[in-house]
Amino acid sequence: MTEEQFRRRVRQLAAMRGWSLAYHTHNSRRSDAGWPDEVYGHPAASRTLFVELKTDTGRIRPAQEEWLHHLAACGFEVALWRPRDLAQIVATLAPDGPRATLPGTLRTRKTT
Repeated sequence: MTEEQFRRRVRQLAAMRGWSLAYHTHNSRRSDAGWPDEVYGHPAASRTLFVELKTDTGRIRPAQEEWLHHLAACGFEVALWRPRDLAQIVATLAPDGPRATLPGTLRTRKTT
C-alpha cells in the first residue's frame, strides 16, 4: 500500500467516525520541515489529532519526530501510523476511543 492509498483510507475511516480534516500538507516543500501530514478535529469529542503517515517500511525524519514530540509535550494527541496499525487506528478514531500515543521507539526522545 502506498502512502497516498493509506492516507485516503485513514481519511475515510476518520470521516466515518465524525472527524473532520482540519489540515493536510499538500506540498511539504512549502511547509515547515517535519510538520505532521494531517490534523484531524472531532469537535463533539473535543479532540484534535496530529498524524504522521508512513508506509510499513517508511522512515521518519528527525524533523518529523521532533514535531511529534513537541506537539505531544504540549498536550496534543499525536500519532505515527502505518498500514500495519489499522486495528489501533480504528480504535483511536472512535470518538470515545483511546488517545493516540507515539510508538515506544519515539516516546523516549526528549523535545528541544
